[in-house]
Amino acid sequence: MIKKILAAAGAAAIAVTGLTPAASAEVAAAPDCQHGSSYGIVVEKVNLTIGTTVIGRIDLCRDSGYQYWGFVLFNKPATASQYGQAAIVRYDQVAYFSDVDCDSPGGNQKVMPGQTRCWTPKYDGRAGRWNFAAVGYLTSSHTGDVLAAETTMIQR
Repeated sequence: MIKKILAAAGAAAIAVTGLTPAASAEVAAAPDCQHGSSYGIVVEKVNLTIGTTVIGRIDLCRDSGYQYWGFVLFNKPATASQYGQAAIVRYDQVAYFSDVDCDSPGGNQKVMPGQTRCWTPKYDGRAGRWNFAAVGYLTSSHTGDVLAAETTMIQR
């Protein structure tokens, strides 16, 4: 499913970047980068849109121990006919390796009707060979159609 979402979100546009500096305009503390009762640093964020309307955002997050996760936050609660999801994709340098989503052990389950956020389990990013991207999407629970999908650029 994630490979399908990546294709829908324009995965061909994903580019590998170097190490993210510890302090830059792109890396800022964000109270929205939640994982359980703690918060992390936003490494990369992208708005989720339907047409020209921003409906939320997907964040690639990191903590001080270089653990990475995906976090999706919608501007309004999902309706009775929608669910949202975040995933984190792990790359061995630039080749796809694996992914987990909010429904995986360590995540808090997908965004259900009336909810606005979910986070994935964490991936250990201390080994220099790993790169990460986060994917967020909103899906129709009736048709299975993806209503909105975006992915961050691959980051280390």
